Amino acid sequence: MCGRYALSATLKRLGYVFEAEDSNNGLWAWVPNYNIAPSTTVPVIALNGQGQRVVVPMRWGLHPHWSKAMPEGRPMFNARVETASEKPSFRTPWKRRRALFPVSGWYEWEAIEGENGKTFKQPHFIFDAEAPLTCLVGLWDHYHVDEGITLLSATILTTHATGPIKTLHHRMPVRLPQSAWADWLDSETKPEKIMQLMDDGGNLDFHAVAREVSNGRAQGEHLINPI
Repeated sequence: MCGRYALSATLKRLGYVFEAEDSNNGLWAWVPNYNIAPSTTVPVIALNGQGQRVVVPMRWGLHPHWSKAMPEGRPMFNARVETASEKPSFRTPWKRRRALFPVSGWYEWEAIEGENGKTFKQPHFIFDAEAPLTCLVGLWDHYHVDEGITLLSATILTTHATGPIKTLHHRMPVRLPQSAWADWLDSETKPEKIMQLMDDGGNLDFHAVAREVSNGRAQGEHLINPI
């Protein structure tokens, strides 16, 4: 599961790392955010209509194109990779609209018993120990709000946790090696084939962080620091 993440990179940095153009020509501003929650508009890597790789602002929480109403309630910020091809909300994006979420890392909460015998949730920051910037695999969709207005939204795929972080949670975001990024974005490539290259989580590390991050309003680079 991935319900909160951090991204310290600027749009310029994302464009360089992911070899992607700014789809809004500088008209959309992104400020590094260390406590990103569902429903936030975030930078997502996708292909445009000409097949070019672009950085696109999208709402985190997929809203299917066939819906008859605007988003309400809990956003679909995660999708299980095992069933995404079958679920009505995800099966079209699974085939045609695939994305990458750039991240510096993400958070997971572990249930711990305190000295008073009461259980509390200790947040941990999970990151790629070999790179300051990585990406999570996702799906995107577009919803026509009104004439000339379209809502772009995306979800992060999750799988069974493996490697060091399985002690924190039984699910983790899907990641792919950089060599597979282009194929994942290309709708001509079968997603099932690419998923065979899924990262096993062996290069991930984590540390406990201040419980302040549990407050969705908390911000600042210090949130990812170990305690």
